[in-house]
This record gives sequence, structure tokens and C-alpha cells, in this order.
Amino acid sequence: MSASGNPNTNNAPVTDAVATVISEWEEITASPTELEAFGRAMANMVKDLGLSPAEVRALATKGSSAKELPCLLEALRIDIRTLAEKEPMLLNDLRRTCTMCEHKRECDADIAAGTLVPAYQNYCLNVDTLDALQHDNEFTAPL
Repeated sequence: MSASGNPNTNNAPVTDAVATVISEWEEITASPTELEAFGRAMANMVKDLGLSPAEVRALATKGSSAKELPCLLEALRIDIRTLAEKEPMLLNDLRRTCTMCEHKRECDADIAAGTLVPAYQNYCLNVDTLDALQHDNEFTAPL
């Protein structure tokens, strides 16, 4: 209604916007085959990455990241670009393990203190892989 008490006759833009939203919602909810295809694509991606259902749930609910990994790779002189180019799945595994790590506070404290290299071996779940990469000249950055 307008200020004069008469119905507003200029509400076509609002009606059109509402109709558009309803139409889009109907398209989204009316496509179970697309949702099923999306589910299959996600399942394939999870399988390709070698994740278990428990790991997918943990990654989805953890709300964490692997922000410490680049710091550690740099401290160990492991070239992340070379690793990404030559061993992308290995880098994904390192990220996944780092994301799920329970020692983030320790790692962050060691990064801040500059003591990451000697300390990470005490708690890092990627220690064996990182040690192997550190001794592989293909992945080590020059001094």
C-alpha cells in the first residue's frame, strides 16, 4: 500500500524478483538427477584422492587448514612448486595429513619461535615423507 492507503501499483519489479527466486529454487530442488550426479562425482573424487569416509567427514567438520605446511617445506628447503608439478598426489597427502593434525598449536609456536626444523620431528605426522623429500635432490631447493 502507498502512503495514501491505495495499493501500490508499481510492485512489478518486486513480483518479478520473487518469481525469479522461486523459479531458481524450483530448478534446484527439481533436479534429483543432478544431485545424484554431483554425489557420484564427489565419491569419485574422494576415491581418487584416497580418502576414507571418516577422513572426508573429519576434513569437512574440522574447519582447519594446512597453512603450516608451506612454512615447514620452506624451512626444510623442499621446493613446493617442484613437488606440486612432479608429485601432486603426494603434496595432497601431505596437505590432508597436515589439515587433520592435532598439533597445530605446537607447530604454530615453533614457526613463530623459529624452532620448527628441530621440533617438527617430535609431533609431525608427515615426518617420514618430509625426511625422504628432504634427502631427494629432485625436490630440494638450492641454498
